[in-house]
Amino acid sequence: MTNSHNRSRRSFLMNLARTGMLLPFAGQMLGQQVLAQTASAQRVLFLYYPNGVVPYNWRPAQDNGSISNGTELSFGLGPLKDWHNRMIVFKNLNLDIGQGAGAHYNDMRGILTGNNQISDASASIDHLIAEQLGSEGVLSLGVRTGPKSDAMISKPRNVGTNARPIPNNDPADVAQKLAARIGDAGGEVSDLKRRLYETILADFEHLSDATLEGTRQDKIDLHANALRRLRDQTGVQVGECSFNPNVLADPYAQANQPLTPTEWQMFPHLCRAQIDNIVGAFSCGLHRVATLQMSKGDENGNLVNYAFDECWQMAQDAIAQGIKHDTNSGIVGAVTRWYNEHASHNASHRPGDVPHTAQVRWYHSLLAYTLQQLQAKGLLDDTLVVMFSEVGDGSKHGGAAGAVTLAGGAGSALQMGRIIYCGDGVNNGQRVWGTHELFGDIARLLGVTNLPENHWRTGII
Repeated sequence: MTNSHNRSRRSFLMNLARTGMLLPFAGQMLGQQVLAQTASAQRVLFLYYPNGVVPYNWRPAQDNGSISNGTELSFGLGPLKDWHNRMIVFKNLNLDIGQGAGAHYNDMRGILTGNNQISDASASIDHLIAEQLGSEGVLSLGVRTGPKSDAMISKPRNVGTNARPIPNNDPADVAQKLAARIGDAGGEVSDLKRRLYETILADFEHLSDATLEGTRQDKIDLHANALRRLRDQTGVQVGECSFNPNVLADPYAQANQPLTPTEWQMFPHLCRAQIDNIVGAFSCGLHRVATLQMSKGDENGNLVNYAFDECWQMAQDAIAQGIKHDTNSGIVGAVTRWYNEHASHNASHRPGDVPHTAQVRWYHSLLAYTLQQLQAKGLLDDTLVVMFSEVGDGSKHGGAAGAVTLAGGAGSALQMGRIIYCGDGVNNGQRVWGTHELFGDIARLLGVTNLPENHWRTGII
């Protein structure tokens, strides 16, 4: 290829980068060279919900093996019925949090660090992964987490346990800050656009010097498809890489007094808005690791009441379906709407009443929403979403009956559509697998293999 042709192609691609037309495809194109070469997953979301589950209503009936049917695995996992081939359910995964398991704050401090007494110099697994993937860091978000630093699950390095940062609880503020990072930089080519330009240019120059037989066909297809999309969308605003700054704001995120039913009704909308922010950040290449903490274990200061419309309807569904809380119990009992037992902690200690059973189902409906959004952006095949709580059985505390789901994908490196038996679910009983192995495997699938603490292991998936 002549130098004039090289200059012409370079000029053409630079102009595309300057106008931002290539930015919506950054996640696809940068993935070939700029993102981790050895990884099979490109992104991970750690998705936390509080106060565990009613095990009888969450555990699938089968143990190890492929998910065998298209019906609901359990009442709690029901909203994921259409995503069975995109998920792995860990039955009774041990929640490895160190000493003092069963005390909510210990468990929240330990669930992502693997040890609630970890040193100030170390960090939780989300930060350990992010620091080896680049300079983007962790996108740490929350919904009605409250103001107590020692109840936050994510811990950066060189931060004391009692000084953990409060995640950003305001979706509108998050969206505005993310949008500012992809805005026009006065006509200059941003670092992301420059890397994108250099990457696709280098690929095309390599292809020009190679024979077809010696070239990976998938790389040709990748760029050809991207250019077809650019051609087809000429003159049309591309929406994959954008944020709407006019999303729901939460003025009550740090309220220190009980809220009203109207203010409680905001909770599901706030959760979905934060998911949208995370998926948007992933699609624009702004972050590869995110953590979303929804409320917190123990009492939540009445910042959340699970009688909002969506969860209340699930409570009525549980009663109508005759859902029990154990083999020999009667049907879960109804309660008066907006009664305090809908606060997650109180409800978790009353499995015979319906609220906690409904809460768990609602949180798994949010996981289904997350998968829908990732699929819509074309990110599902190489994004992992791990959903977990700080305790297993909400009424008994402890970590033996951990209810954990891994969803999304890691390319051909990970077989989805499975249930993995991890133990007998009895505190101090049989432990087969735990979060030490699962989170270590997630790091491995993202190309991170040299985690500093030796309690992170691999082998479960």
